[in-house]
Amino acid sequence: MNKNLIIKVLGVLLIIAVANWYVDSQKLHDAQNQIRTEQTAKSKATAQMEDLSATNDDLTDQNKELKDSQTHIKDGQQIKNDKFTIDYEDDGDGDYTLTVYPNKKGERLIAQQGDGAQGLEIVNVPKTDKRTTTAN
Repeated sequence: MNKNLIIKVLGVLLIIAVANWYVDSQKLHDAQNQIRTEQTAKSKATAQMEDLSATNDDLTDQNKELKDSQTHIKDGQQIKNDKFTIDYEDDGDGDYTLTVYPNKKGERLIAQQGDGAQGLEIVNVPKTDKRTTTAN
């Protein structure tokens, strides 16, 4: 009877060992899946960071180009809003020409530069206004 008891105990221990092995293998499998999921997420995040960095570089370049185009007028460029248009011409010989004209057909511009003034004052008036452009 001792033999039967020993065989039963060994059988139960074998069942417990197989059950523990199965549970441990499932835990290992779940942990490996979790690691794969985290690695995939990390790879995606890294790729997105690289894309965002490239996009940021592009936007920085575009912003600089836009800033330059807003602050550096080039020969032949035109600045226009709803009230007036400015044409800029520069042939590179040191002098330049700004031509300013109103966008409304019923207006004209008069300009003056007073003594010691550092700029030209331009005023829009109706075409019927009799004032003339003066330069001092």
